[in-house]
Amino acid sequence: MKMRLASFVIAALMLCGCGHVSDAGSKGTSAVESLSSAAEITSDVRSDESSQAVKAYIRPDMPMYLSQQQEVLERAGDRFYLLTNCRYPVYENTEVSYFPTGERFYEALLEELSKAEETIFLEYFIVRNGEMLDGILDILTEKIAAGVDVRLICDGFQQNDAFCEEMKSYGIDCRLYREPDRVSINERDHRKLAVIDGKVAFMGGANLADEYINVDSPYGRWKDAAILMRGDAVRSCTELFFEQWESGAELENCPEYLERSEPAVAEGFVMPYGESPYDGEDAAREIYLEIIDSAEDYLYITAPYLNIDDEVEDAICSAAERGVDVIVIVPGVPDKLYMELIARTHYERMVGAGVKLYRFKPGFIHSKVFVSDDHVATVGSVNLNSRSFYCDFECGAVLTNVPCIADIKADILDTLWECELITEDKIIPLTAGEEVRAAMMANLNGMM
Repeated sequence: MKMRLASFVIAALMLCGCGHVSDAGSKGTSAVESLSSAAEITSDVRSDESSQAVKAYIRPDMPMYLSQQQEVLERAGDRFYLLTNCRYPVYENTEVSYFPTGERFYEALLEELSKAEETIFLEYFIVRNGEMLDGILDILTEKIAAGVDVRLICDGFQQNDAFCEEMKSYGIDCRLYREPDRVSINERDHRKLAVIDGKVAFMGGANLADEYINVDSPYGRWKDAAILMRGDAVRSCTELFFEQWESGAELENCPEYLERSEPAVAEGFVMPYGESPYDGEDAAREIYLEIIDSAEDYLYITAPYLNIDDEVEDAICSAAERGVDVIVIVPGVPDKLYMELIARTHYERMVGAGVKLYRFKPGFIHSKVFVSDDHVATVGSVNLNSRSFYCDFECGAVLTNVPCIADIKADILDTLWECELITEDKIIPLTAGEEVRAAMMANLNGMM
């Protein structure tokens, strides 16, 4: 169940340190008809300063301007599709490229931005002035001068109005996402999404700030990951952006952009998906659990934060106990001390169950990646913590029998050369004070 916490609690603790399925080629009904049937909710906490109700868009089922081709679903299998309550289509004809570092992602992003002809839609949790943003702005200003429609959504807790106005001065249509009640620091937009011309989309863990490309990282070397999708699956990425743009107010314009996607000649199946604190669904968590529970040969995970509940911990440990080669890589240099304390509360059980737990010695590993048995993987913005599962807007993509799964597996195995295995004798017990703080913060969804 989605949870909310009032900001005064957080402040005090800071002081302490089903959608439709169609046959191939079906079009469904119009976007306007879809929008009229979509649910919207009004915050029950508080209206904004003008006393006007602030609404948040909820996807109750698959929008009518997206459709699931039955023939594709029959070949791909419906297990992940059903876990999203049939709200996110599974696609074929989508080429996927994997980038094992923020630097590689940045190079690819600049290249694709430079090719933009009509639209650039960006949605990022953190957008911060620096070398990375300067390189992006150089291209965006050129594209804006050429008539390209450039839009940017930033999280309103990470960025302020002055930053938004600065972006607007370049000609960027910039919006800040702020939770409807304007009180809590929950419901933050934690997505990392870029959609270019409706034909290419990026998802992953990297934001638009210098630490993600190791220009300025206070936590040692920063390791991240991202994917590029080219083909039919970009349709869902475009739709995800419009769900958040103006809180879904412009969804009726979405079909115009969806039609720009072009199928790619590629193997496998791709299902981009979103996570929202308002939709009553825990799609990301269920997808993670399905990958864990179905693993037979190996299960490799990279996780910057390990604030997991008993069910997720049981699933990971059970996989190792039934003989699956389970590898979990966590940071060697944490960016948040309290998250390190929470993670350490799980070490003894996991190591005792046979999970191979590794620290990334050079610094902080921020990638959120699952890969299993050479045929399934997911990459996105979703952390292994309750904030991502319940409190924030997130996005990711499930890849099934996609060729780049081999690249994801190779990246994790290569990363192990820079990691230290956490054995029982290397687990440092928490002090009594650390145990109290870890328990308190874990119960508060790891929000600080």
